[in-house]
Amino acid sequence: MLLCIAAGIALGELAGSGMQVIADLEINTVNIPVAILIWLMIFPMMVQVDFDSVRKIGPQLKGLGLTVVVNWLIKPFTMAFFAWVFFTKLYAAWITPELANEYIAGAILLGAAPCTAMVFVWSYLSGGDPNYTLVQVSVNDLILLVLFIPIVQLLLGITGIAIPWGVLSTSVIVFVVIPLVAGYFTHRWLMSSKGEEWFKTRFLPG
Repeated sequence: MLLCIAAGIALGELAGSGMQVIADLEINTVNIPVAILIWLMIFPMMVQVDFDSVRKIGPQLKGLGLTVVVNWLIKPFTMAFFAWVFFTKLYAAWITPELANEYIAGAILLGAAPCTAMVFVWSYLSGGDPNYTLVQVSVNDLILLVLFIPIVQLLLGITGIAIPWGVLSTSVIVFVVIPLVAGYFTHRWLMSSKGEEWFKTRFLPG
């Protein structure tokens, strides 16, 4: 990751104004080349999402309920609050109000969006239950499609920051809906053509 960051910075310095051509390839301020790179990063995780697992939430209902409460009733609001405290109060002497608003908006967007890919990564690294992880991710992805925009608009309105609905809708479609739908249908196709055992023992480890 550090090498990728360093390479990106170096490429930007070497290309200079030529990078503006790539920067201008956008839809509703969503950069298309960046979106494609993010798709490549998260698609392997999205292929693992199986919405049929939502029907199996019974035994994990207590833990799932805790996750939903934290993700959607606590985290977005505490993230916005702490961003407001840090960027408008504690760091006010070092950053402009305009820059503070940009940081707050970014924190709100991050706080309202559970990271699907990292849930799989951390579950694997910690030796977690893959089936339970799958249920958690599937349920939160479904909730994300419904609640992300209303929560973000609410918190941005409270902090006095304006981001058009079109920008938020485009972001959800590009960064969530497209990879999620592509992953879902790829998952179904692989399961039907190759089987569950091949999917778990050959495809996922690869």
